[in-house]
Amino acid sequence: MTINKPVRGIFFDLGWTIFRPATGDWRITVKALEYINPQILWSIPQDTFNTAISKANEYVKNEIYKTEEEELERYINYYRTLAEWLPEIHITYEQAEIIAYDRVYNDSNYVFLENTKKTIESLKEKYKLGVISDTDPSIKRVLRNAGIYDYFDNMTLSFELGENKPSPGMFRHALDVMNLPATETVFVDDYEKNLKSASTLGIQSVLVLSRPDSQESTEYLNIHKLSELSLYL
Repeated sequence: MTINKPVRGIFFDLGWTIFRPATGDWRITVKALEYINPQILWSIPQDTFNTAISKANEYVKNEIYKTEEEELERYINYYRTLAEWLPEIHITYEQAEIIAYDRVYNDSNYVFLENTKKTIESLKEKYKLGVISDTDPSIKRVLRNAGIYDYFDNMTLSFELGENKPSPGMFRHALDVMNLPATETVFVDDYEKNLKSASTLGIQSVLVLSRPDSQESTEYLNIHKLSELSLYL
């Protein structure tokens, strides 16, 4: 599989494309593991666990919110909900607030993948760069502190649109602000369902196999890390 030329713009997912969670799980942070015994957590029946996560997710999905303060309020409710629905993990409301604060304000919850900054810096010399991500307001601070925020020409972020991938609206917005034909753009993501949505609009799609449970795609170009993208452009 190849990327058709010319390419003038590249869109990136963030999680597992630019960086990964320090613990391997976005919501169970290092601070959370100070209060939650992982053996107890993972011994909870899957149906019970999934129900709790679903209830908690109601506070952090599909709504427009702009500030880190609003984000913090949502994560406090998120972890309080887990405390209510999973009494086995034995966390208090006060501990839920501590975990939420760390989730929002501690940049070390994000580990940037190998050669990320160097790759982004190199690609910026030739292409317009954008982000398409399901994420929170604090991520802008994380990217600034990592020194890569200014490399991106535009960002399509779920908390600003009130939509999540694979909604076509996310990709239409990205194309509008990039102001390029879809066929002259590339999108890199770690989930094939998101690539499918992007490709229906004509965006050339690349699967990055960075998650531990990643499986190769037979439909899209596969790369194992972001630095490999340059080999195909």
